[in-house]
Amino acid sequence: MRALLRWTARILFLLIAALAGFVAYLYVVTNRQMAREYDVKIPAVAIPTDAASIDRGRYIATRVSMCTECHGADLGGKVVEENFAMGRLVATNLTSGRGGLGARYSNDDLIRAIVHGVRSDRRSVIFMPSSEFHFTEADLGALVAYMRSLPPVDRELPSSSIGPMARALTVLAGFPLTAASVIDHDRVALEAERDFADPVAAGDKLVAMGGCRGCHGPTLVGGGGPPPGASNITPAGIGEWTRDQFVTAIREHKRPNGTTILETMPRGYGQMSDADLHNIHAYLRTVPAAGTKRPNQQ
Repeated sequence: MRALLRWTARILFLLIAALAGFVAYLYVVTNRQMAREYDVKIPAVAIPTDAASIDRGRYIATRVSMCTECHGADLGGKVVEENFAMGRLVATNLTSGRGGLGARYSNDDLIRAIVHGVRSDRRSVIFMPSSEFHFTEADLGALVAYMRSLPPVDRELPSSSIGPMARALTVLAGFPLTAASVIDHDRVALEAERDFADPVAAGDKLVAMGGCRGCHGPTLVGGGGPPPGASNITPAGIGEWTRDQFVTAIREHKRPNGTTILETMPRGYGQMSDADLHNIHAYLRTVPAAGTKRPNQQ
């Protein structure tokens, strides 16, 4: 009996030592990612000042790219999540108020963060999926113009503190902790302007600008994002949906089969215009059918 207890104690010790070593490895890898510095080339973008462009930037921030989903309705920032496993994940105050970066960041600083995922201190932004959002020069300029027009919000937020689960997901599952580490900075380029009279081209642009591939995957077959994973939005997944059914699904979170789309799909996308949602549907019908329906689509 004593021998059995000794062997049990040894096995438990080895398991605890192995777990401690793995956790230490996670912290070393992710700390290195967060400490790495990047020298990047910032694309030249003209920042407009007219009301129409600022309104276009507001539409992008609140309806398409969904900046408000993390940074708050006033873009004054917020604590997105705080618990032991994930840590404290904080979205920055983007305004010029107290605690905001609007007064500290130049236009180039903002563009660097949006396009390259790199802050003014040359380190990666934290928990901001810059790699998933792609803009034309005109739309990026409009977005920055809107950010510059924001009323100042005085909101000083705590710094992010990354927990063990967030670090494990970063190393093992590609969690977007440090966007700059997954971007090929030598090949970063703004999206080409599209023929917006062509619904498919316009929809392609909106999918790129909305960061849809961040959860639905590079080929839109689904599986990414929070469990149980995003749906397959290629024709293999939603090919039988009519345009009106697609709009209803995005706006009301109800699929044609009556099932509910989870709240991990931001409802803000449903506030896009009818024309934009119609264009996205037109584009999705043209992408190659791939994969199969996800379990939540059956």
